[in-house]
Amino acid sequence: MRGSEESAALQSSTGNIAPERASTLWRVALLAIVLLAFGLRAYRLDFQSLWSDEGISLQRAQMALPEMLGAMPVEHMPGYFALLNGWVRVAGESDYALRFLSLWASVLAVALIYRLARDLGAGTNGHSLTMPVGVAAALLMATNAFQLWYAQEARMYSWLLAAALVSALALWRLVVRRGNGWLWGTLYAVATAWCVYLHLYGALVPLAQAIFVMGWSIATRDGRGFLRWLAASLAALVLFVPWLPRALGIFGFSGWRAAGDPAEIPWRYLAAFTAGDAMPDPWHGVLPWLYAFLVLAGIVVWWRVRRAASLLLVIGVTLPMAGVLALALRNPDYHERYVIAVTAPLLLLVAGGLGIFDPGFWRKGSSRPGRWDGVVVVLLGLALAGANLLAVQRHYTDTSLHKPDFRGAAQTIMADLAPGDVVLVDGPDPSKVFLHYYTGTAPVIAVSDLEQETLANADGKLRALLGDAGRAWELLYFHAPATVQVWLATQAWATEPSYHNGIRVTLYGLDTGTGTTIQLDVDFGTALTLRDAALSTLEPAPGDLLRITTNWLTNEQAPEWKFSLRLEDAAGQPVQVIDYTPQNWFAPTNAWVVGQPARDQRGILLPADLAPGEYRLTLRLYDPATGAPVDTARGQDVELARLRIQP
Repeated sequence: MRGSEESAALQSSTGNIAPERASTLWRVALLAIVLLAFGLRAYRLDFQSLWSDEGISLQRAQMALPEMLGAMPVEHMPGYFALLNGWVRVAGESDYALRFLSLWASVLAVALIYRLARDLGAGTNGHSLTMPVGVAAALLMATNAFQLWYAQEARMYSWLLAAALVSALALWRLVVRRGNGWLWGTLYAVATAWCVYLHLYGALVPLAQAIFVMGWSIATRDGRGFLRWLAASLAALVLFVPWLPRALGIFGFSGWRAAGDPAEIPWRYLAAFTAGDAMPDPWHGVLPWLYAFLVLAGIVVWWRVRRAASLLLVIGVTLPMAGVLALALRNPDYHERYVIAVTAPLLLLVAGGLGIFDPGFWRKGSSRPGRWDGVVVVLLGLALAGANLLAVQRHYTDTSLHKPDFRGAAQTIMADLAPGDVVLVDGPDPSKVFLHYYTGTAPVIAVSDLEQETLANADGKLRALLGDAGRAWELLYFHAPATVQVWLATQAWATEPSYHNGIRVTLYGLDTGTGTTIQLDVDFGTALTLRDAALSTLEPAPGDLLRITTNWLTNEQAPEWKFSLRLEDAAGQPVQVIDYTPQNWFAPTNAWVVGQPARDQRGILLPADLAPGEYRLTLRLYDPATGAPVDTARGQDVELARLRIQP
């Protein structure tokens, strides 16, 4: 019986082409799409740095399994971490190996969505769109930037999608198509339990399926199918029982994020799951409307193909979304990735919606379908896939969309480490990711616990931590500048920072004794007087950190001027130009108090290849809005000192 259904579906999906040839064509098409999915996901798999969540994955993978399970926090499920725990023992702990596990599941999901489309339409006569729809759905999933992102992340989300697809396939074979009860029941139990073991939001998958089965059983009076599902569901519950007491603790978890607006969820999720957040304008604003139309059209097309299939897909999208909305009212932690399983039925509806433009859809029950039925579906699927590649291209190349670059931050520090340096990390535990990349000899000290300290309390603690270090590297991430940064701005000499996708790296010179003070007494306009400049040395060597202190008197309220330190060679050509706001952005000139002294401390890290010889260090103040410099009696660029760079 099943063979005749497949043969009929093949015959109807390719017009007059022989079933054997049609089967080969579809398999070749699917193979090409799967290879495309693999290539897109393998390309630059380790290009981006691991980020904090992936660092947690690696930490757990490095633990002994019993220890890892015992330490699992209530908001996490153990499935993926146990899998990764075994994977790294075979594949290693490189970034590529860690993420390759997610790649496999994402590629598998592409093949599974095609298989599900075929199963949903198998045995239906007069509809030549089922397998072209499967091809289109697989193509959309293969090229979707949202899927690509989580295929290249060492987390559980691609596995959650693959498990949900296996669960849906097994459910369909168990309840609707009536395959081998033991085989499909066992597969359903394992896949469904695995969904929940992967993520707590995975529980929305069997919940949606339960609604579908109950509705199906009532509509068809199919008590036997209901009992088969019930037995398999109970088996899934038994598989999950060992972790159930721990999972129930989630009701005491308050979430990670500040409260949002649950009303944004439906459209935000639709845009992310279809066009993708990386889709460039204007398509980012336009395409979700097209996809919304295709979803509605897909409901109609699937209803005509098979009502049960339409109901399964609609419930598979709407019930998890309703569940997220309900949960969001209590807990604001409702990121799109948690319900990645929704993307399978959603893309099947979208691909089905393409069928409304196909002549085959409008041919009512013909036993002789047209030769070109389904071609429009595939062509339109290719067009949408082409649009997807715009987002994929941005995913690869636009660093503003990338993860925090811990790798780049570590490399920046290690490239300029000097004896006696100290690394201060003001952010989450550096052992999560930073120490995965950092192999330098300077000690790494976490100072995030000082974020809420008073400046007076932080002063003593930071001096004790830094000891007699001559320089300090600061990593600031995941929060705005706070107490530690104020202390460093006033007690140290900041050099030009570098930025690594949300991570700021700054090298500070620390006070190592007196230098040379040069009296100046230069008026900048009528507002400010530069009284003197102190330099740590007038004879630095290439690669040295030169500490420069300027002392000022505020005569009247000053505008907000920026400083520009310039190092010029003997020919007057600039070697270094550093523009900044005083005291590392904490003390703009328009905040200086009239009649009071003010100070700025700035460091310049001299190039390691700076040629020996005579150099001139100057200071310019200018209006950042217009670029116009402030005039002085000594010109726009006031000489602070002449330096002799030692060989």
